[in-house]
Amino acid sequence: MKARSLFLALCFMAATLPASAPEGGGPGGGAPSLMPWPQSLESKPGVHRLTQNLTLSLEACRDGRVTAAAGRLLERVRLRTGFPPQPPGADPRQASLILRCGGDGEPVQTPNTDESYILDISPGAILLEAPSPVGILRGLESIAQLIALDSTSYLLPCLRIEDRPRFRWRGLHIDVARHWEPVDVILRNLDAMAAVKMNVFHWHLSDDQGFRVESRRFPRLHEIGGEGKYYTQEQVRAVVAYARDRGIRVLPEFEMPGHTTAWLAAYPELAAAPGPYHVESAWGVFDPSMDPSREEVYAHLDAFIGEMASLFPDGYFHVGGDEVNGKQWNSSARIREFKAGNGMKNNRQLQAYFTRRLEAILDRHGKKMVGWDEIVHPSVPPTVTVQTWRLPPRFAETLKLGYPGILSRGYYLDHMHPASWHYGIDPGAGLTTEDAGRILGGEACMWAEFVDEEIIESRIWPRAAAIAERLWSPAGVTDVEDMYRRLDSVDAELERLGVRHRSSFPRLLRNILPGGESLPVAALAEILSPRGLAERQRARRYTRETPLRRLVDILPPESAVGRDFDLLVDRALPVPSPADRAAIRESLEHWRRGALKAVPVLERSFVLAEIVPVAESAAAACALGLEALDRLEAAQAPPTAWAGEAERVLERARKSPEIAIAIEPAITKLVHAADSRHAPRGTIP
Repeated sequence: MKARSLFLALCFMAATLPASAPEGGGPGGGAPSLMPWPQSLESKPGVHRLTQNLTLSLEACRDGRVTAAAGRLLERVRLRTGFPPQPPGADPRQASLILRCGGDGEPVQTPNTDESYILDISPGAILLEAPSPVGILRGLESIAQLIALDSTSYLLPCLRIEDRPRFRWRGLHIDVARHWEPVDVILRNLDAMAAVKMNVFHWHLSDDQGFRVESRRFPRLHEIGGEGKYYTQEQVRAVVAYARDRGIRVLPEFEMPGHTTAWLAAYPELAAAPGPYHVESAWGVFDPSMDPSREEVYAHLDAFIGEMASLFPDGYFHVGGDEVNGKQWNSSARIREFKAGNGMKNNRQLQAYFTRRLEAILDRHGKKMVGWDEIVHPSVPPTVTVQTWRLPPRFAETLKLGYPGILSRGYYLDHMHPASWHYGIDPGAGLTTEDAGRILGGEACMWAEFVDEEIIESRIWPRAAAIAERLWSPAGVTDVEDMYRRLDSVDAELERLGVRHRSSFPRLLRNILPGGESLPVAALAEILSPRGLAERQRARRYTRETPLRRLVDILPPESAVGRDFDLLVDRALPVPSPADRAAIRESLEHWRRGALKAVPVLERSFVLAEIVPVAESAAAACALGLEALDRLEAAQAPPTAWAGEAERVLERARKSPEIAIAIEPAITKLVHAADSRHAPRGTIP
């Protein structure tokens, strides 16, 4: 994201309230760019200057994760500053960084693992204390974010942080079934998760479009269902170990009884209707499902879960459970007879029976069940954890029924909402104390209909960091502008970590442009943003084989330029100033000219030619915005016909089914301000 001049520091008054932004604690007297923002932060005079790489001392830190994480921090400091590495094991009296750990970590991390830490930075030393190794890992990430520089040296602000997460489950869900993601993509996302203190990687490993884990007990699952793209068991163990080193649990998800077409392509005898089945390449909700009436299905699942339980050590196991349309169950005479014989009146009761049987299998293998909110039923015990993705009331209803809850509604990254939109979704909002006490946390979700290994990181980061903050920081930390200020810094830190969210767009844009002509299209792209999953699915038919290399596929999800322009217009309309007037005019002229210059370049690329109407609509909208500005400045009422024509221009600007013109909402505000039907004239005198 682009560096931004707008910022508002968070200001809170007491240590018992959300952390206050320090005065003078960062470069230029501004607040540190920490994200997530800590529970308590007290600024102190001075800075800790880095004149060489950090020297490290470990006190009572026997967990190898602490040593490894400290080594990674030292390497990040070296790469950023260029200082030569220092030998480990410094005398605490001479060490610049002292890590003090209160005890060893558990063999398997749990949601109850203590992630709190205290970070105290003074001019002479940096002391990081935590009761557990995971707390040390969280504090080390804060240190990395605090490194800044001034005219003299690299430095850290002197401060004291006392920090802990608000929610104990802060996850990122990645679907690798619809589009396969190689191991290196997963590892980079784990690095990014650790940087913003997320602690659950939800690995969506099977669906209608693929089965992505090697099963030695049932090899056809990966041989047929995986179609050659799956993780070996050695790769799974490596990912789990990599995640644990970063304080991240790995939650596997295997969809059942629906979303199982790839599973049933391998083992059709488990299905509720005769096969054959083939792995799906389209998107949607499909009929194939497992047969809950047959004991052979449960024997198969018992053996499969037993194998996976040893591969995934986490105490939780996700079984999906969503979007079972029941068509095969309704069509099967055997299943209808089974329901009648067991007093079941509908498919919801049948799925609840399946869920209870599955929960018992998981319990025998030492696992707790997690499922999407369709599994909720009065007969399903409240020992099951429910992940809510449907309409907002469902989360509150689930908690009220006694189920531990994970919120994902509002955190779907594939819908292309801006970071601010996700930031405004609070799992605890409007709940009673009792119901809120059942919240485990939340998960950002990256579904894979419209991403592959080249695109996925740009769709997750940095927006997921805003969700990470909502799940870690105090509920009162809600300043959107300060969130964006700090998100820009996190964005740069993620790039230093090797995450490819920034680099994918220029690289992929070069591939679809006529040689040497990227600038006009890149400039146009700054004021565009892709529409989300629902709009794109309505626009045309997509499958797994559809190439994802059009402009809509590679555009960044959020336009920083559009956001800043919207803020500028909001400020200028009620309280105009010559500087704001000039900035609006200059921006609109720049974008109008740029869009027109991009048209001939777009026409020379068969991939980009479809964007020509978008560029023309953007240019026309900018011209309209300039007209509105002229009328506002002149306090001149527009002709009657002008308002109708203006609405037609704006409608064309909104019309593109897959790409939004990000500056259109702000232009609409200008037009409405100039039109007496919407607002008094002369708002900008």
